[in-house]
Amino acid sequence: MNFVYTLTKFFFRLFNHKLKIMPGVIIDPRAFLARGGDISIGENSVIRAGAMLLPSGGSITIGARTSLNHYIIINGEGNVHIGNDVMIAAFVSIFAANHHFDRIDITMRQQGTGTKGGITVENDVWIGTHAVILDGVTVGKGSVIGAGAVITKNVPPYSIMVGVPGRCIGNRKN
Repeated sequence: MNFVYTLTKFFFRLFNHKLKIMPGVIIDPRAFLARGGDISIGENSVIRAGAMLLPSGGSITIGARTSLNHYIIINGEGNVHIGNDVMIAAFVSIFAANHHFDRIDITMRQQGTGTKGGITVENDVWIGTHAVILDGVTVGKGSVIGAGAVITKNVPPYSIMVGVPGRCIGNRKN
């Protein structure tokens, strides 16, 4: 299986010159890493089948020993930075951009997209399945994002967040 992962990294690098892969990274051949921006993956990180990394003109930076599980989507238009030792469960969506919809004289599609400054997920964070992290958010160190939560505001370090919209139900330090 090591040969398959080595070959996969070779072909991703061949077709995407802005891709930086550190030693020990495992990328499932069924993952999708799009061109159109910078992608950097830290050492000993794992990207599982069906994961989609879409820089969309921005950048996606993934720290060391981070796991991106099955069928996650990361849109990096406004830049996404994910720290070290982060665990992202299956079917998580991280979107660092949003559609404009201020005007009613033209369609929303014609108004384009914008960003509130991107997304930062600090070190040692666990994001549960089907969670959504929206543009302009920083998820603080050591936080837990519960399954299905929608995070629209900054998350203080060591917080436990659940619900729609995400609300804090505890702190791991207490």
